[in-house]
Amino acid sequence: MNQKNSDKPWFIYLIKNKFNQLYCGITVDVQRRFFEHASNSPKCAKALKGKGPLLLMFCARVGNQSEALKLEHWLKKQTRQYKNKLIAGTLVLPVEHELLDSQAIQENANLKINQ
Repeated sequence: MNQKNSDKPWFIYLIKNKFNQLYCGITVDVQRRFFEHASNSPKCAKALKGKGPLLLMFCARVGNQSEALKLEHWLKKQTRQYKNKLIAGTLVLPVEHELLDSQAIQENANLKINQ
């Protein structure tokens, strides 16, 4: 049975491009979404098109869609210094979350791209 996206667990992520800029996004499938960005597919965010290689720097499960949207809005307002500390693990998100292995997700996407 298919769940509506609002009922699925949501994730927030930070991607770094070749210009050292950070992009923040949310999704229900981090692996699929990072692949879309990294492969420059038609669903790639305009802010990331042609700016590869991309690195998935941070990824966390954050709850439902509403919580993810609010957190994305909040995180986009934070300073680069705060985001760097979040990536380094010296700061945590202000909501309950579960960190994911962003390196494993990135490696999996890179394998798909290079096939």
